[in-house]
Amino acid sequence: MLRSSIVIFFSLSILSALAQNANEGFGFKEIPVSTISAAMGGNQIAAYATDVNQLTANPAFFDSTLNQSVSLSYLNYLTDINQTSLSYAHLTDSFGLISGYFRYLDYGGFTETDEFGNELGEFHSAEYELGVSLTRAYSDRVYYGINLKQLYSNLYSSFAMGLAADFGTYYIDENGLQMGLILDNLGGRLLDYNRGGSSAFRPSLNFGISKKFDKAPLMLSAQYNNLETWDLAKTDANSSALTTRGAVTGVTERRVFTADNLARHIALSVAFVPSEKFNIMAGFDFRRRLELASAQRPGMVGFSLGTQIKIKRFQLQYALVSYNINGASNHLALSTNLNNWYKRSSVTQ
Repeated sequence: MLRSSIVIFFSLSILSALAQNANEGFGFKEIPVSTISAAMGGNQIAAYATDVNQLTANPAFFDSTLNQSVSLSYLNYLTDINQTSLSYAHLTDSFGLISGYFRYLDYGGFTETDEFGNELGEFHSAEYELGVSLTRAYSDRVYYGINLKQLYSNLYSSFAMGLAADFGTYYIDENGLQMGLILDNLGGRLLDYNRGGSSAFRPSLNFGISKKFDKAPLMLSAQYNNLETWDLAKTDANSSALTTRGAVTGVTERRVFTADNLARHIALSVAFVPSEKFNIMAGFDFRRRLELASAQRPGMVGFSLGTQIKIKRFQLQYALVSYNINGASNHLALSTNLNNWYKRSSVTQ
């Protein structure tokens, strides 16, 4: 039992660090479902590309061409920890764009032992998320949406369940300017592992802006996360930039308004889009770099890179993301639009 507890604790510690503000558990919900978002530094709420999975980042991404789109994605996160997700969207006349997704995070199998190393048996741990999104147009430039999600976590002999909602808005103009604003994680745990009872999640307010240029195949994006909280470094014991020793008193004091704290809110990305069938994306998350990299061996923590290729009726996406010092993680997604298959079948007949 001791051994299994250590393994699960280590896995959860990494996921909680990735979530960064997820002190309420369910840290896996901060891992992007969208491969495009992962390649661009995290859950992108303003930089939209034709991808049904991006509705999980901002439910306000309205795109009528997503009607009948389906996507299967996979993430090899860390060692034997893998995430699989399935997304689908359908356009309706009355309710707008309705989409749904299911993601499953598998921690793998474990051998349970006692404090003496005697094997007691095997067990499995996993978490999943089931979400439904509704996206509507307010005008030809402004869109809004809501995402409702149910969360479930089964770790060893304990389990928890929660409900949450995300509210998003999205603006786009004819000059390629995009802006997004989302309030996410409104809700809480209905069942709190073995402790029972319920508790509220801590919501976050995020803003993003993106610009696609007419005379250059580039799209630049910037995102400011956690508008509701300035001091994101208060729980980071390694943030020496936020402390100073008084010259007279010798007492260590906190300096809250610093560039270090500002950087923790920001994620930047760039996309090279030479055609509609091919693009390359790169991103950088400052907070991930500051909090999850090792001072002795920072590596590429915080950086991400990806590509999207359209081949006939398929869309293939890949992202290489360095979440922590343990190495890079691989995101892979395969998408298609069922309308293209229906049309091909009709022509054949």
